[in-house]
Amino acid sequence: MLRQTLHRYRIAAFAIILAAAAARGQEPTPVTIRAAALANGDALVLSYEWRYHSGDDPRWADPSFDDSHWELVEPVMSRFGQRPRDGWPGTGWFRRHLRIEPAMRGVPLAVRVESPGETAVFLDGKRLMSVAASGLRAGGRLKSGARREVVFSSRGPHVLAVRHSLSLAERHAQSRDLGFLLFIERADAAALRSAAERLPTMLLAVFTAVPAFLVLLHLALFLSYPKARENLFYALAMAAFVAVVIADLGLERAASEFWSALAGRLVLASVLATIFFFLLTYYAVRTRTLPRTWIAFGALGAVLTAWIFLSPDFPSQWTWFVYFGLVIVEVIRVETTGEKAQREGVQILLGGFAIMMAIVLLQILMQLDVIPFDGEIRPYLYGLLVVAVAMSLFLARSFARTSVENARKTSEIEAARALQLSMLPSALPAVEGLETAAAMVTASEVGGDYYDFRVAPDGSLVVAFGDATGHGVAAGIMVTAIKALFSTLGGAESLSSVLAECGRVLREMHVKPLHMCLALARLTPRSVSLCSAAMPPVLIHRAGSGRVEELGAGGPPVGSRLAGAWKEHCASLAPGDTLLFASDGFAEQLDAAGHPLGYERLSEIFQAAAGGPARELVETLFARLAEWRGGREQGDDVTLVVVRVT
Repeated sequence: MLRQTLHRYRIAAFAIILAAAAARGQEPTPVTIRAAALANGDALVLSYEWRYHSGDDPRWADPSFDDSHWELVEPVMSRFGQRPRDGWPGTGWFRRHLRIEPAMRGVPLAVRVESPGETAVFLDGKRLMSVAASGLRAGGRLKSGARREVVFSSRGPHVLAVRHSLSLAERHAQSRDLGFLLFIERADAAALRSAAERLPTMLLAVFTAVPAFLVLLHLALFLSYPKARENLFYALAMAAFVAVVIADLGLERAASEFWSALAGRLVLASVLATIFFFLLTYYAVRTRTLPRTWIAFGALGAVLTAWIFLSPDFPSQWTWFVYFGLVIVEVIRVETTGEKAQREGVQILLGGFAIMMAIVLLQILMQLDVIPFDGEIRPYLYGLLVVAVAMSLFLARSFARTSVENARKTSEIEAARALQLSMLPSALPAVEGLETAAAMVTASEVGGDYYDFRVAPDGSLVVAFGDATGHGVAAGIMVTAIKALFSTLGGAESLSSVLAECGRVLREMHVKPLHMCLALARLTPRSVSLCSAAMPPVLIHRAGSGRVEELGAGGPPVGSRLAGAWKEHCASLAPGDTLLFASDGFAEQLDAAGHPLGYERLSEIFQAAAGGPARELVETLFARLAEWRGGREQGDDVTLVVVRVT
């Protein structure tokens, strides 16, 4: 076992050595200038290590000078680059050896150098050009410097020698990096690039327009369904990303040091915001509730953003490198603990996030000059594209699943609605001396309103009027049970005994937490007996006086665990008297301002409309209710039963 472990370590160490050797790049072997490297106006950037010596000696421009003992140093000696072991003395020489591919011999080429200090370039011992101090853009991007055309007639080797001078005091005063960048390109590179640059420009427009479209799309999805907070967080992440792209474009095209520095700071702040909102998006789709760690990340992001804009020196790229690293650690923590929630199709989104994180790590390595990259489009743009596609696939899957679920629920609601309506009597009974009318206006959800009639053996009319608590199929089942009980027991002489038996049966059904509010009334042309289980009182309009009386409120609902008995209330009737059974949905209807109609106003409307046939009274009451509600959606079923003594 120990031998196998040591063998693995040797293999790993050998792989690290190979990787380090590859990272050293173009030195110490000469650079070969090939036609393929300069196609489409591309430039060969000599950004890896040059041979370096401190001091100032004109003989060091001589191509025959032996520089094999010189130190290897990266030409751009930024805070991330490789600097001389003994520090920067203010002036130093750099040398680089070149070879020319046969196809490039005699082809006009150009040497271009960009430098914040005073820089002189020598080719094979002859001065090629000089560059005066031109300054740096924020974030270490060099401004354009001098350019000189050359023609290589032989394969070589050729030697480039560069004398660079920039004092540390001048560097600190102007916030400049040390060193230079040297490019070799075709003399007609500008013409070649004009066509090649159209694609990056178009891609940049796409990478700005697509996220902006996603911002609007996901904001609309969030407004239509606020519970899906991932849409809000993703929209904010895309908005921050658009700010990154625009600020990055401004950084490239800034006309002054002030605007360049401002654009650079905006880039860093926008990157932090993008990372933070992507983390919130991950939380929304992966955790049941937002972990409290989001507060810490938000506070840290706010502090770093304030530091970015308030710091006198340009902030380091490590600002967002470290923040992004902490986010990766947080994602690993959530994935390895029990906080994550299982959601169908989330693997697609997690895969997109993983690819984006890998691409961002690649971007970091490029900004640290560990990996060279000369393209115009930043890798993070492709990371965004991957996440956008993954999010679209995830939401499409979620939308399809939601559509199926909604179709299922719609089917269930329709079945419950059909069940509810089937419980109502298909025809009203004819009882001598009594005129009846009934109607129900259902709400968007299936409620539990119920009414029924039965003619007792003694010729009286028994009315059942109830309301099951809740909505949906369960309420429909409750109403079905009550109808079956009423059909069996409705002719009994004692109304309270019927309610007691209904309560016993419902309790044995164990349909929690539903129960039934129910009123039973026995009517003849001369009297009414009422037993109520938590239903609103019945209103009686007296034809002789025009007054409205209440009858029979009280008692616990049937099916509940509350103990109690139901008392019968009796009243005499005279010709022209009218009784109104109204469910609580009538009095609880809201107007446009959110005010309920109320039982007092219901009594006033009933008093004003009573006196005519029962059917006309029902129509009038519903018309008055519609006027009160206005354009507001009906919140509950409304059921009316009218019995008029003729």
